[in-house]
Amino acid sequence: MKVLLTGVAGTGKSTLTKALAARGLTAIDLHDVPELCFWQDKKTKERVEYVPTTSREWFDTVDRLCDIHRLKELLNQQDDIIVAGTAGESQKDYLPLFDKVILLQCSSRAVIHRMQTRTNKSGYGKTKAEQDDNIEWQKGFDHDLLAHGAIPLNTEGSIDETVDKIVEITRAG
Repeated sequence: MKVLLTGVAGTGKSTLTKALAARGLTAIDLHDVPELCFWQDKKTKERVEYVPTTSREWFDTVDRLCDIHRLKELLNQQDDIIVAGTAGESQKDYLPLFDKVILLQCSSRAVIHRMQTRTNKSGYGKTKAEQDDNIEWQKGFDHDLLAHGAIPLNTEGSIDETVDKIVEITRAG
């Protein structure tokens, strides 16, 4: 069974991946796989490095993408795997690679709090512009994923409770 955990920044993807792996499940955060997910300039199609931004306009000039061919290779190496990540426009292209898609959700308030207190490598989510962009994007993103049949899962409970629910969903026929 190949399962995708997705949701906007701050919904718990990285935290839940670590907790699932601690329970002995094969769980990978896409953002921990070098060169798999990247930012790309919309006009030039060149990869660009993320730098914390105080302007929402930056997000209008770039896309967050995933190398679909590398993702397929990664998925082909495992029969049972839980993959966590989000990659903007390219996500619709790789949804069919998964048997189940779980959409992690929580309130805007919780998302902002988590972004402000996170300790991720990139630092993404610390600026108000990034938080505002993320909350705005969540509205359409969640709607689109649910329309594609994603299973919604509220992540505002304890990590253990949320992991239990993910395990239950992945084991359900």
